[in-house]
Amino acid sequence: MSSSGPRHPTLSRQEKRDKRLAAIIAKSVVKAVSDVYENASKSSEGSGIEAPKESGKGDGPTALFHWFDSIEVTLRQSGFPDDLRTLNATGVFQSRDLDWWTAERNKRGNDAAYALSWDELKEAMLEEFCPPHEH
Repeated sequence: MSSSGPRHPTLSRQEKRDKRLAAIIAKSVVKAVSDVYENASKSSEGSGIEAPKESGKGDGPTALFHWFDSIEVTLRQSGFPDDLRTLNATGVFQSRDLDWWTAERNKRGNDAAYALSWDELKEAMLEEFCPPHEH
């Protein structure tokens, strides 16, 4: 019996469940990270980086470090591997930080930009959004 079109291996029921679960987790993490971002207050100097405020200490580097912590907790609790942190964290950028990230991707190339480790991304963000004497 011949079939039309290329043959693709059939996924087992477990593989189908795993794929569905991975898709649900991915959507949940994007939403959770986005919620953290949207519910946070703006940092000083209109940087666009948003972070939760702690006892009124939400300006400049403090806000950025709180944002890093919030994103790290969300990604870790969601089980995202280290190599996907940059991809998911940058997915919630808005305003000035999105403009900066777009410029970084244009300068580095998409593959190189998304290949940045989480620590490399944080360092680049500190350089961009915080004066050197504050970090």
